[in-house]
Amino acid sequence: MASVNLPVIVLVPGAFGTAAGFEKLVPHLEKVGFSTHPGTYPSCNPSDPAVATCQNDIASLRNNVLLPLLEQEQKDVVIIAHSYGGVVAGAAAKYLDKQTRRTQGQAGGSVVGLIYVVGNITLEDESLLEAPSKGLALIEPAMDVLYNDCDAALAPELDKFMNPHALRAFETKPTAPAWADEAFSGRRAYVRTLNDCCNPVSLQDKWLEKSKVEWNVADLESGHMPFISQPEALAKQVVKFIHGFVTL
Repeated sequence: MASVNLPVIVLVPGAFGTAAGFEKLVPHLEKVGFSTHPGTYPSCNPSDPAVATCQNDIASLRNNVLLPLLEQEQKDVVIIAHSYGGVVAGAAAKYLDKQTRRTQGQAGGSVVGLIYVVGNITLEDESLLEAPSKGLALIEPAMDVLYNDCDAALAPELDKFMNPHALRAFETKPTAPAWADEAFSGRRAYVRTLNDCCNPVSLQDKWLEKSKVEWNVADLESGHMPFISQPEALAKQVVKFIHGFVTL
């Protein structure tokens, strides 16, 4: 059973996936007292890819997931953001930290920490892609690129987690990220995936350097999807990060 004193973990998936892809990670978090909540956004397999922008993803995560948890359920939140989910979550959490919400006289909970799992780090008004397109994207072959360290026998099971994604979500520019704020000093963490065939560790290092803020960094000898290939190891690191957040 989840503890009422622990923050809720919001699971923000990367591109092409949904929060259901975290299903192997969730039991490891729940058994040590954490509750989880899906952090979905609309650009994954949208009915109209032409209007599925990064800004709409940000607004949806903020208004439909984060604010209800903070204001209606009075919960503190830690966000786990995977890959492109880092772009969405970073901006969605802007000004939702405890310091800002108290200064503004807002009751309820706050976002007490950000954990990026090979999360894309983009600056304000910096999109992932520049070339215009109005279609859908899909990573193929997924087993080689995303699941390179997963058991090949899991391929049929893992296919269910893969969805087309609106290219405009990658082309459009996000608003300012919360991780850049002083309020998140000591409350931003990054899991580097050292055997990643999608976002190599050299690219992850460039993102971290570009941010020009300090992250608490941990390494996993995993591919792009450690919540599938190494869920227990990832959960242990997540719990360690969160205990650091809540003691600040």
